[in-house]
Amino acid sequence: MLNLIPRPTNQAILAYFTRPDRDLNHRLIAQIRDGYLHAAVSAASEAAVQSYMRVSRYQPHLDAAVFVPHPGPSASAKHGTRYLHLDWWPVGQGLFSTGAIVTENGPRFNWIYDCGTTSADRLLTDAIADAHRQRSSLGVSVIDLAVLSHFDKDHISGFSRLVRSSPIRVILLPYLSPLQRLVLALQQGLSADDAEFGFYVDPVGYLQSLDGGDIGEIIFVLPSSPDDGPPPPPIDPQPDPDGPEELRVKYEPAEPPEDAGDELFEAQANARVRYLKRGGTISIPFFWEFLPYNDASMLPKITKTFRSRASRLVQDMLNMPATRGKTLAKLKALYESVIRGSVDRNLISLFVYSGPVDPAATLKWLGSSQPVGLFGGNIRFAQMYTGDGSIGAGKQLLDFESRYRPYSRLDRAGILQVMHHGAEGNWHAGLASLLNPAASIFSSDPNHKSYGHPHAAVLRDFWPFYPVQVDKKAGLHMVGIF
Repeated sequence: MLNLIPRPTNQAILAYFTRPDRDLNHRLIAQIRDGYLHAAVSAASEAAVQSYMRVSRYQPHLDAAVFVPHPGPSASAKHGTRYLHLDWWPVGQGLFSTGAIVTENGPRFNWIYDCGTTSADRLLTDAIADAHRQRSSLGVSVIDLAVLSHFDKDHISGFSRLVRSSPIRVILLPYLSPLQRLVLALQQGLSADDAEFGFYVDPVGYLQSLDGGDIGEIIFVLPSSPDDGPPPPPIDPQPDPDGPEELRVKYEPAEPPEDAGDELFEAQANARVRYLKRGGTISIPFFWEFLPYNDASMLPKITKTFRSRASRLVQDMLNMPATRGKTLAKLKALYESVIRGSVDRNLISLFVYSGPVDPAATLKWLGSSQPVGLFGGNIRFAQMYTGDGSIGAGKQLLDFESRYRPYSRLDRAGILQVMHHGAEGNWHAGLASLLNPAASIFSSDPNHKSYGHPHAAVLRDFWPFYPVQVDKKAGLHMVGIF
């Protein structure tokens, strides 16, 4: 039985479940509803049924008893069992990942990490549509949190499509100064006439001006600093509070950085822009948290000489739209002369840890479309999103660990999206054993003419740690109960 509110009529149930090989009629439906038949079977919640139906697509012959609520210490007395939906969609050489938490009879929260591909555009179009249908089936009409990890033009294009497709409560972006963003645009060969160029000039104005877009607020994650202390502990996993079911995103804001005074959006009264406190978390009271990390070592290298000589050009770029093409050409010539012709790209990317605030939260069951090393009784179901980031040996690894080792967050992050599609330049030998993932996700097109990701050395390193290939055809879809 399905416990729906409001309850559907017998005719509606008959219309939905009737099949040529199924003997179903009004009398039988009434007997089940009134308790004359199958009275010992408890009514299933909509969350349980939707989760069961999703897993049944790739894991048939499931025991439905797994989805019957069994209250435990990690389940809210008010809202019951929690269902975790995690998806890495098949977009080829790119990344599009979504997640959602659905409770038995209470609030829901969903998120997106990146949305872009250099493979065929139809792959991303289909994936966005599939993700939208899935949100609708889970009773979700708004994207609660959307993360754009880095400023590749292909990801900006895909993310823009996402903004047009659904209201978004919070967008999370890595903060780069206007000059750093313009250097990234130069490194990618953008011209002032390219549609995505407006993002590099004014990311807030660009996103808010997209047709059909409905954005609540935009939060920038400031670059890491040597003065950053350890990250804060997770908030206490308390019972869900009384009041509205709509969850609120909790975070501690910071003052704008010194170079934010040049930003065009700072002058907009309705920009709804915030800056996350350095080392801060974004929490969903009282059961989930997101801990972002903007690795300052990957920011575009800008010398004092270049910054000084480029300051007037940046102001012209921001305040004189009609001459942006000429100004960009001057900035490029200056950059190549001062940096001595080097246009090597640094792959700035926002890392995000996503996991329960309760360190003792335990999986009761997990279904997956591809083999992974997670099972009932496991506490390592937090995710580590890395985008196009790097974890090199030495200081870069130490900085990463100082961000995520405290409070056992990294130990509980058993689901790893491997950096930059498995590129050898973003990895170092032995990293896999240090991270010890229970699922090592490579989102790439192994047959791509230019890239060939994942690289063999990286794949060999992660081979004992449940490597999963997400490509043009195969995604990774998981449903867990905790």
